Amino acid sequence: HRDPLDLSGAGPALFVDGPGTSAFVFDPAVAPAYPGDAAGSLVASYDAAHATSRVSAPLGGVYTALDDFTFGAVITIRSDGYHADPFGFHPITFSLLDSATTGFDRSGDPSDFRSDTFDNLEFAWFPQVSPLFGGPFLSPGVFGSAAGDDAFADFAFASAQVDIERDAPHLITLEHHADDQTLVVTLYRIVGSAILEPVPGGRLTVNLSGVGGFAVDSIAVTAYEDGFNVYSPSGESLRADVDYHRLFFMEGTPRTPGDLRAILGRARGRLG
Repeated sequence: HRDPLDLSGAGPALFVDGPGTSAFVFDPAVAPAYPGDAAGSLVASYDAAHATSRVSAPLGGVYTALDDFTFGAVITIRSDGYHADPFGFHPITFSLLDSATTGFDRSGDPSDFRSDTFDNLEFAWFPQVSPLFGGPFLSPGVFGSAAGDDAFADFAFASAQVDIERDAPHLITLEHHADDQTLVVTLYRIVGSAILEPVPGGRLTVNLSGVGGFAVDSIAVTAYEDGFNVYSPSGESLRADVDYHRLFFMEGTPRTPGDLRAILGRARGRLG
């Protein structure tokens, strides 16, 4: 991999934005995630106590609820430095979004509960394990176009108790099916020679029939600040370093196992 944060290089690049100091670095020493992968990855440092930072790349067009498409990532969540406060609630995320309408305040805060993350199709995994509610939770969601001053006013999600093993590469796919008005999210653990093992419970369908519509033009990784972090006894509802080996988008949806394997190759266009 080349450094996707180096804007002077050839090929796709990721642009840094947001009110916080960048939470992203390129680590050339990261080993390949599977045979055929290249060394090096983008490392996203999710820290709920820090101001929001984002990296994004344009899709080359605008996609709406009328289009079929697939996006996703190959990630490894590092165990080193990993912390999820059992009394916090904050996600590891990446998404498709609108560069103009998707803001940086996902959670709101005690003085203002409103979120400004409109037009945002989001993979979200909440790693906290609560003594009251259980966890961790896979909870992908879709924020529609602005229908008011709070993004959660037009929002759909699905949720299930699913763990993601640390220090192991995973392929995550999110398929938008326009006719069905669904977003289908699937987790696979990558084993050996790029064998894709479905993660138990790691397939969810988000029903979008109640969402008023969306428009997205970029793929992004966002390390959000947690506006409710003050309620986490440890001082950090989330602290996790995540390797992004691949970040991808394609028109249409995969139909065969071969299509899934091809995704790993197509993904090199983003970070390879």
